[in-house]
Amino acid sequence: MSNYTFNGLTISDVDRINNLPDGTTIVFRNTVGIDKNAIVRVKPSIVVRVIGGLDEVEKPKFNTPKYYARTLYKPMEIYKIIEKMESIEKGIKPGWNDVDKAMFIYQQMCDNMKYDHIDVDLNGRDWNRNLLGFLRGMSVCAGFSMMYKEMMERQGIRCIYQNKQHGHAWNLVELNGKLVPVDLTFDIGIAEDANKCTFQYFGTNTYFFNDPNHIATDEEIPQTSFLTRDEFQRSYEKVVEQRKVESDTKSFVNPRGKKIYYHIIPEGKYNRCILYCDGKMKSVLYDSTIKEDDAVHYDYFLHGNDFFVYTADPNSKEAMDALNNNCIFYYRTDGTSFFLRKSDETIDPHVIGHDYLSFDDSLEGKVVSTKLYSEDNLIIISRGLREGVANVLLSRRRVSEKAARFKGYVGYIGMEKGRFQKYSVAETEERISGIRRF
Repeated sequence: MSNYTFNGLTISDVDRINNLPDGTTIVFRNTVGIDKNAIVRVKPSIVVRVIGGLDEVEKPKFNTPKYYARTLYKPMEIYKIIEKMESIEKGIKPGWNDVDKAMFIYQQMCDNMKYDHIDVDLNGRDWNRNLLGFLRGMSVCAGFSMMYKEMMERQGIRCIYQNKQHGHAWNLVELNGKLVPVDLTFDIGIAEDANKCTFQYFGTNTYFFNDPNHIATDEEIPQTSFLTRDEFQRSYEKVVEQRKVESDTKSFVNPRGKKIYYHIIPEGKYNRCILYCDGKMKSVLYDSTIKEDDAVHYDYFLHGNDFFVYTADPNSKEAMDALNNNCIFYYRTDGTSFFLRKSDETIDPHVIGHDYLSFDDSLEGKVVSTKLYSEDNLIIISRGLREGVANVLLSRRRVSEKAARFKGYVGYIGMEKGRFQKYSVAETEERISGIRRF
């Protein structure tokens, strides 16, 4: 049967295709430009070939019946595959750069797909090593790498399918002018244990080529590089949103026209209100006898104290004990501040859990809450160490990085030659996060 090559597919092409003999193959380099409303109208007897990463001209080893068969689909299958890819693409926000897009798609696939070892469907097709994995939510390395390449090309991002015959498949993605290695398969395996995408193999792992699975013996690997910490982190903060942004933040305007943001935290018989204005934070503890509107006001910012109690009996020992029990405010030299509270929740016997809470002006004052873990109780730190904790151990950048990469493990502190130092235990870091440091 004849083959016909197309660059995209529109409604105007359908009649011409449907007049071709049954069994004719229409060939596309990828799905870019294929209108799903057009492909669904193509008669079922037409074979659709999407070459993707298996280009036998670029890599002659793919010029075999086995590889050729992996590129063949039914029109309705392509319709459903495009539909699935478009559902992922809807989450891409305007203004995102290529690293942002690549990271978002990587995370979506990592979080929503599983590794599978069933090689053929009922018709004897190799459905685990092509784009059909989108329809099943499962695949193997070859399929994941083919699907990720397809998603990248739909975003105009160069992506290379690297294949080691009878071994492993992964990708090289061009980001910020350099080819960086990614292995979605390995991260999907980690995610099944960690319950989230850890991005261990997303362009940052300098140990990548220490793994024999990433040394292709039957094809050349182009010159590669890695994303820097800053490149990774900037995109992570925009895309992944590991930090929890609370939706119940409220606000009011003070007599001088300043907006005051506040967030309510239930604490047993009390409510704790954290107020924020121009980098300053205050805490007021009130009980059920006090209305929220009465407890929350601007006057707290007119005083030097950080903690206030507003209860039926403000002088009671119970209220005073609860006022600043296991919690503290920290102030940074850049004018920002955060609230820290000891948490009974922990994920490792060697560390203490903390609730970190700050207000983000870029999110219109919404409160950002993150779980942090340290060998130290950061609530009872001596005054002499608080500046180091605020500006070094828990700097905004470091908190964001640790939440992103290591599930909030920030390490511990100490003094060395009279200077504040931060430390972390590699074994603890890896045990908590489930990933290797880079």
